[in-house]
Amino acid sequence: MEIKEVKTSKEIREFIRFPKKLYRHCPYYVPPLDQGEYNILTKHPALSFCELKMWLAYQDGIVVGRIAGVINRKCNEIKQQLRIRFAWFDVVDDVEVARALFQKVEEWGRQNHLTEICGPSRFSNMEKQAMLVDGFDHTVSIGADYNFPYYPQLMEQLGFEKEVDYIQYRVKVGEIPEKFSKLAALLSERYNVRLRKFKNKRELRQYGMEYFQLINRSYVDIFNFIPLTDEEIEWTINENFQVANVDLSSVLEDENGRVVGFAFCLPSLSEAFQKAKGKMFPLGWYYILKALKKNKLVDMYITGVLPEYLHSGIHAIYHRQLHENFLKMGFEYALASQQLETNVAARVWNKYDSEPYFKRRCYKKEL
Repeated sequence: MEIKEVKTSKEIREFIRFPKKLYRHCPYYVPPLDQGEYNILTKHPALSFCELKMWLAYQDGIVVGRIAGVINRKCNEIKQQLRIRFAWFDVVDDVEVARALFQKVEEWGRQNHLTEICGPSRFSNMEKQAMLVDGFDHTVSIGADYNFPYYPQLMEQLGFEKEVDYIQYRVKVGEIPEKFSKLAALLSERYNVRLRKFKNKRELRQYGMEYFQLINRSYVDIFNFIPLTDEEIEWTINENFQVANVDLSSVLEDENGRVVGFAFCLPSLSEAFQKAKGKMFPLGWYYILKALKKNKLVDMYITGVLPEYLHSGIHAIYHRQLHENFLKMGFEYALASQQLETNVAARVWNKYDSEPYFKRRCYKKEL
């Protein structure tokens, strides 16, 4: 077995393609777009304060595993930690291959005087993080990674332990309960907040900077989160708002026009990405466009309120609006964004016909 550091453009492409070979017979895996992954690994604005290294494992000249190490200097300073992250981890069912890959990340961490390894986690909370530990027989959204059931077993064999778990709910889009509509109206009056409407996608896109600055304020105490730079916000807007739908985006304002809550949803693109097989051409763009126009599942990518409104329940106001639009657009199910298992805001799903659909875990280990 050989572990080789990834340095050239050709090796990066090989690094990106490996999961498609590993999961080629798995109906639940959703491949990301190759060019999008390449851009993240080589051009992401977080690379201005993060260090990234990648490795591939070979047996008899064939790739059998991959891993990346990320040193987020900014996060370590803000959180007062000495951590290295692991990310982009995929491997065949062989603990020795996994061990050899992790040894490279851990050695690099110790060379930089770091004392812990954690993950899976990329540059920020705006990207994929955590490992699937329950829900292996469901197709994931494009905003999350899939992994085989043997992955958590490998992590335990390598001495990792749970740090936090995320829960992701699937919600049936049924009729809106009358009491929920009354609650939304009552909360709107009590806290003097209202929904903001957008005329078109351009107006929503122009509003994007304020939208993500709100995230910087509302996510401040969330695990592993650090404020996004303006460059990261621009990157996120460019990556997501191209396919935004004003009827699937919702913003709450107070009486002074200040944004206090938000939600950003998209029709599920999982099946379209599976058909595209990592390529926009020749037909990837067609599958994506078709999924945006007609779909039974909607992904709720980002939802949140300012910290001072966390226990107010005002998120029910935009949930009420989105629910109405989901019905009009023919959605049968909504997949909520993953939330920490300790997040009290997740209780809103108890008001619906919902079920925990995925559980994902972030691990940690001392170096």
